[in-house]
Amino acid sequence: MQKIILNNIAEIFSGLSYRRYLDESGEDFKIIVQRSIKRDGELSDFEEASLKGNIKDRYFTQKNDVLMKMTYPYDVVCVNEEKLVVSDRIAIIRLEKGYDPDFISHLLTNAHIKKQLHELGGSGKIPHTSLKEIKQLQLFVPDFKIQKKYGELLNTINDKIFEDLRQVDYDRRLKEAILNDLWEANNEL
Repeated sequence: MQKIILNNIAEIFSGLSYRRYLDESGEDFKIIVQRSIKRDGELSDFEEASLKGNIKDRYFTQKNDVLMKMTYPYDVVCVNEEKLVVSDRIAIIRLEKGYDPDFISHLLTNAHIKKQLHELGGSGKIPHTSLKEIKQLQLFVPDFKIQKKYGELLNTINDKIFEDLRQVDYDRRLKEAILNDLWEANNEL
């Protein structure tokens, strides 16, 4: 296991301030905003907007980009879909070869990383971090084969968490439907 600085293994930059590019006659894009990055690496709930066509390629997702919210709780996701626009206040982390993006994205959600961000960052009502602080993060990283194995294992655990949460949501809606049916049956009497 080696200790590394994130900036030494990745290109790290901020997303696009996309509101400057709004154009009703422009091209339609899906935009990753703060709410799009969920806990445990889920990516959903995109903003959609028409934007001018002169956006630099660096602001579009590439397969295996790691995205990190720059506000607390610093949620992280590994992206598989290309050509999504990444908005500001989200760090785009493009790893060098030899580093597994799934493993690194899980690693960046660890309590030790959040502690580093807290120690590096300023205090405020809403905790946040900067690109400079993200670049300084110290990681302990095993060799690539072990990264791949841990990345796959942690993805499997996340898949189970998502499925368990979907089942809980289904059960809550089922319970509510049963109670609503009971209520409506009593109102008919």
